[in-house]
Amino acid sequence: MAFGPPGANRQAGSPQSQSSEDSTLRFAEDGTFQITVFSDLHLGENPDTLEGPARDKRTADVVRKVLEHESSQLVVLNRDLISGYGLASDNATSYLDQILAPINDTGLPRATTYGNHDNESFSSTPKLFVREKAYSRSLTQDMLPLNPEAGVSNYYLLVFPASGDLDTPELILWFFDSRGGGDNRDWVDYVMAQAIAWFQSTRLKLNNQYNKTIPSLAFFHIPITGARDFQKRPGISPSRKPGINGEDVTNQGAMYGDSPVRPHDDDLMRALGKANSLLGVFSGHDHDNDWYFNWKDTNYVRGGGFDYIGIPVCYGRNTGYGGYGNLARGARQIFLNKDTLTEEVISWIRLDDGMVTENVTLNSTFGEDEYHPLPKHMEPRRGEATGAADSLHVVPSLYSAALCLFLIFCFPFRL
Repeated sequence: MAFGPPGANRQAGSPQSQSSEDSTLRFAEDGTFQITVFSDLHLGENPDTLEGPARDKRTADVVRKVLEHESSQLVVLNRDLISGYGLASDNATSYLDQILAPINDTGLPRATTYGNHDNESFSSTPKLFVREKAYSRSLTQDMLPLNPEAGVSNYYLLVFPASGDLDTPELILWFFDSRGGGDNRDWVDYVMAQAIAWFQSTRLKLNNQYNKTIPSLAFFHIPITGARDFQKRPGISPSRKPGINGEDVTNQGAMYGDSPVRPHDDDLMRALGKANSLLGVFSGHDHDNDWYFNWKDTNYVRGGGFDYIGIPVCYGRNTGYGGYGNLARGARQIFLNKDTLTEEVISWIRLDDGMVTENVTLNSTFGEDEYHPLPKHMEPRRGEATGAADSLHVVPSLYSAALCLFLIFCFPFRL
């Protein structure tokens, strides 16, 4: 079974409420919607060696194995699919084929953001976009075709109820191109003003069209400056802001240094901060980080959604064996329930061996709730009780083993 919510009778590896011909995103019949997010796959490094292709195969295996363990309705590829700096010829699209193969085998739809290492000497994001769109089940779009400088993956997707007409969506998924690229400093490494203006106008248009504020999630690859600032002070708490903190944050605009006035991504986060019912922001880029924190715009008081805590900002998990990184490979999972959509988001990391390393509930008490990461030798499982924050429990056999060791070593001293 997948690591879904308690009582969810969903078969792992099977798309829910979605036929192979219909790319409309819908909640499952049980009212849930799950997204698997792969980040930093980095195919194409050292292509002329035995090690390079072997790493690419291992990365494709991670994608396949994670999807076998989960019951997702959507796959998100959150950038750095290709290590463009490692290619010696213009063949990046052949590596994209390798990434998409295990996803295509599942029949799941997918949505992609492109950027920095996908846009290098021998890797072009426009070419990758065209290649991806040649496959079925691709939901990736370019909604700013007249502004190529803003990137090729700024768009939104709507998620509808499990059945019925497509009258009103339950959820909006926003995708932003945070750009960047190794060989051209003019290709800035932050979300451009044109994309921010498009988001603001489109959000208002959708609110007016459906006469409601629709809950949403946002995806972009390079993390925000606020993550760097939070890492420095107050810092990452293993119990209250759980996750692995393995490297310094490389934030949007880092290629250009700190702005003397305000961060390069300040306009983006202010725009997101004013989007009531934004449930979370998801990034990648820093391979040895997978923690969470709450971002607050101190100059704007939000209403609705998670106004107590600000916007939950979450890293993904490094997926690929290309590039650097010491973490076990896997993918972030995002789990939503229609009945509690504006109240909580459940998220965890699924590793390719089936283990789950984190299980966090993003809600009004996130930041106050205590989490206790399990040692690597412990096996997590979902508790039987329902509720907002279903905890991970240690398998009973481990308790028995610990008790036996205690009796063996301590009992003689009590005689």
